[in-house]
Amino acid sequence: MKLVYTLFGVLLSVGASAQIIFEEYFDNGMPAEVVLVNLDELTPDDPDLATMADSAWTVRNISAQGFGGGSGSDAAFSVSWYEGDEGPSDDWMILPGVQLGSDPYLSWTGMAITSSGDFRDQYQVFVVADGQAIENFFLAAPIFDTGNEGEEIEETFHQMSLADFANETVYIAFRNFTQPYNPDLPTGPGNGGNELAIDNIVVSEGAVAVQEIPDVEIRCWPLPADNELRVQFDQAANDLTWSIVDLKGKVVLQSSEGDLAPGAQISINVSALATGNYILNVTANGSSSTTQVSIR
Repeated sequence: MKLVYTLFGVLLSVGASAQIIFEEYFDNGMPAEVVLVNLDELTPDDPDLATMADSAWTVRNISAQGFGGGSGSDAAFSVSWYEGDEGPSDDWMILPGVQLGSDPYLSWTGMAITSSGDFRDQYQVFVVADGQAIENFFLAAPIFDTGNEGEEIEETFHQMSLADFANETVYIAFRNFTQPYNPDLPTGPGNGGNELAIDNIVVSEGAVAVQEIPDVEIRCWPLPADNELRVQFDQAANDLTWSIVDLKGKVVLQSSEGDLAPGAQISINVSALATGNYILNVTANGSSSTTQVSIR
């Protein structure tokens, strides 16, 4: 099962039965536990990316075309436009092992970075249970493939059930596999690529919920929260108020924040709350949204 959402005004949160098993937001660079494999060994055409000549993926702050609501976000970054329009790209990012439960899901956000919208990177996602070595992925079929037209040019949320791997330890790989530009073919999606951003990789027990609040994208983490719940507003949020309500309907925390600029964060001290599930209500720009959050 696959769910795809374009992240304009989307609130991503952990659903009532979901529990985070693994999460990676690339806020501290590329983790040492991630294996990067550059099989194409090609050199990017952009001189500003010369340092990636021997690198499959890196972490960059991305603000092009509204990634992170236009405020920028550290994301895993791969490039597919090479000198002489060589290709295809074949760059792998392999995550460390993750022990799954009985109802596992994988979610992430992706975006093709191309100013014209024509050169959209193509990529695949693989899952194996044999180990992190690259050779273990060669005989596996991808569980996700953008197809010839590539990723969307807007930040897009993807979610896949991993039910076929329930209760196993698995290794997840993202493979940039963009085909080179062919001047004999029409220009447009499916003919060449440029750059790719992948972020917000989450493995959860149960699906991640998706809710909307118009004109404002909201991110909540960590889930479950220990002492602090951080909430980021990627677009401007005017007349912002929030409250946390227990499952009996009692308001346990609330505040008015006024007007927030794009990219602003608030920190909610939840250390006094008992372990359990709560409802976070957010009102901004004249609209409201609710989502469940967990405290441990």
